[in-house]
This record gives sequence, structure tokens and C-alpha cells, in this order.
Amino acid sequence: MTETADAIDLDLYPNEASDLAVVPGGLVALYDQTFVTVLDEGVIEESIAILGHRGDDPVEGWEAQRLRLSATVHAGRTEDAEACDFYGDHLYVFGSHFGSKDGPLEARRAWVARLAKADLPAAFAGKQSPVEIARNRFTLHRAINDRLRESGLALRELGPRARERLILRTIERAEKKQKAWAGRVRMDDQPINIEGICFLADGTLLLGLRYPVTAGGEPILVELIDIEAFFADPGAPPALGAVWTLECEGSPDDPVGIRALHRSPDDRVHAIVGSLDALGKDSALVADHPAAGQAHCEHWAMRLPEHRGGGGVECRKIHSFPGERSVEGLAKMPSGPFLYVVDRDHNVHLRFLLAED
Repeated sequence: MTETADAIDLDLYPNEASDLAVVPGGLVALYDQTFVTVLDEGVIEESIAILGHRGDDPVEGWEAQRLRLSATVHAGRTEDAEACDFYGDHLYVFGSHFGSKDGPLEARRAWVARLAKADLPAAFAGKQSPVEIARNRFTLHRAINDRLRESGLALRELGPRARERLILRTIERAEKKQKAWAGRVRMDDQPINIEGICFLADGTLLLGLRYPVTAGGEPILVELIDIEAFFADPGAPPALGAVWTLECEGSPDDPVGIRALHRSPDDRVHAIVGSLDALGKDSALVADHPAAGQAHCEHWAMRLPEHRGGGGVECRKIHSFPGERSVEGLAKMPSGPFLYVVDRDHNVHLRFLLAED
């Protein structure tokens, strides 16, 4: 039987945490275990923090510290960091590519950023360090919509209010203000909400979508082939690979999307799945389909099929969080337990899986 324990709440006021990634060993010598988290409100220059642990007790001895960063371009023009992971020489961070809960979609949320691992110790020590930002202005939105159509996957129908608020208003705003990205959002599109990422061993990046989901209510992963292309030319259509659907008990009456992703040292992919949007916050998705906000969070694990051609993926449930709809990140701790971060107002709330089935 699995068991969780709560840790103390860490202070990164006024923000809450949105994801977790394990910091490679030795980069922050002060701690025996170190994680990075991203904060979902504010510009990316102020939205990356270190969570560090010292001592023998995995539940005690935690500290949080925001990194000091300076944007090389696009300072002050990002919002809603949702997912992060390390690969090669960098930490990568994704914006949601979504919008406010009642629309429209926002170009300020359509971006990717990276921080060099070599600069992380200095940023932690309080020295201003560079973060690179690639604002793609809905090129990824366009590419994912096109790739989902090519896959032939049946998607959950977008309701009338959501289509009007999230899609039509975005198109009208682009045309009225003559935005450079006009035409990249189209009337028959699905809004894209990215809330999880993880790199596979070969450098392929899995994008975990909170929305859309399949017509059967199951979550979707889309492969991004070349992350570096964003920084060479953010306006170029990105190369996307396989589309995967997770067989994790989602249904039309109880749909679930991705809240977080993590690849563990044994090469399994772990996912937090949960509701498609929050209850009680005037969400257009929930207004059209109240079931979209009902699901509680669960932790599932899987191995992608060797053929890597896309399709359904068999999953195993690791843990349920009854009544909890805001588990925003997970990572396998080097000491053994799984660490989860939960969205609580104005703090970083940690929880631990002390025993795994």
C-alpha cells in the first residue's frame, strides 16, 4: 500500500510551484539533494527556484531560494511557466501556450526558455545570470494542432463557450491589432495547454498536454524532435514526432490531462494526470463541460513501446491523491522516495511517496 507524508510549506511568496526537475549532482554543493521548480505567475526571469535538502530525514531539512536571472532578449514579455527539465548543457522551461481560464490565448505564454547548467551555481549564489527566451508566437500551437489532425486521433469536443472565448477571441484580437502571428490560430483549432515535459534518453522531448485530450478522455503526449531549433529560429515550424495516448482510466465522463511528467533513472516515464481545468475559477472548459474539472490527481508510470511510432501506452497506477486537484510536479529523489509539489496559495507544498507498490 502506498503512503504519503507532508513536508513543511516552503516560502516563495507570492508564487506557487508548477513543476519539479532533479538538479544534476554537484551543481549546488550546499545540499545533498537538489531540485528546480518553476513558478506559474510572473516573468521567467523571476520564476525559477531551487529546492534544496540537507540531512538524513527526507521530510525535514528543506529550503527554497529563487534564482537571480536576466533575460538576454524579451525581458518582461513572458508569463505562466509550467514545465521544466534538464538535458545536455541546459535547463529548459516551457510556458503553457494557453491563456487565462476564460480566454483568449496569449502569445506571452507561447515561449521556451533555457538556462545553462554552468550558470546555475552563480544564479543560486545571487549573481545575475542569463536566461535565453525564444517566443514562438503560436508556431508550436499551430504545429501541434496540425500533428494531431495528421495522427487521425479523435479529440474531445471543444464546447461553444470555450471555442468562442479561447479560439475566436484570439483570432479577433490578432486581426484587430494586426499581430505578426495572425493566421497561426484557426477557427477549427483546439487550444493547447502544456503542463508537463520530460526528455527521453535520445533527446526527444515529450510534451504533456493538459488540453486537449482524446474523445475518450485520455491524456496525450506529443514528441518534439529538436528543442534547439526554437532558439535558432522561434518562428519556424518545429519538428514533431509520435503522438501517444495514455491508458490510465480516463473516460468521457471523467477526462484527465497531464499535470506533470518525469523520466526516472530506470527509464520509465511518470505522469501526474488530473482535471482539464480548475473548478470555481470561471473556466470556459469547465463551463461547457463540468466533468472537465472533476478528476483528482493520480500518479501513473509507463514505458514507451520500442517501436516509438505512437499509439496507446499501457500504464500502471502508482498513487492516487483523493480530493487533490493541484499536484503540479513530481521527481524521483536520489534517496529513493518520489517527491511531489502541490499548488497551494503563496507557498510551495511538498509531499513524499514513502513506499511504492
